[in-house]
Amino acid sequence: MDQELYLSFERVERRLALMRELAGTLEQAQAALLASDLERIEAHTVRQRELCDALRLLEAPGTSPGKDAPRKRTRVHLPEGSLSPELRERWSTLSQELAQVQSRVGHLNRVHAALLRRARRSLAIVSRLLASSAATYTLPQPATAAELGERR
Repeated sequence: MDQELYLSFERVERRLALMRELAGTLEQAQAALLASDLERIEAHTVRQRELCDALRLLEAPGTSPGKDAPRKRTRVHLPEGSLSPELRERWSTLSQELAQVQSRVGHLNRVHAALLRRARRSLAIVSRLLASSAATYTLPQPATAAELGERR
């Protein structure tokens, strides 16, 4: 029972730490998106992927990270049995913090997705502008010697 309780607390604390780090990297990635810093965007995307893989492994130990891992969120339950009021209070605090961080990550994900959509639209506009101006703009031809003589 003590081992199960210890593992449950450890798992929740690990999930909480990973979710906090994910929230931080999402905030930093949003700043990179707004600054159009491709290198930082890519670095944060890689880190976010690593954190998501770690969360998937924590959810379902024994599965490999990636697309084959289960997508459903499993709830962490307090082990049955008689627990001291201090442990119940600690569990309640951890559960509340985890719920808050999960909500924050969800919000940050929605904001991040909106910023990515905006960036895609901006790139599409610039791409169309370049494509349409390429047909109408031609490079000036170098002046011939005769034309240079006339200008003098």
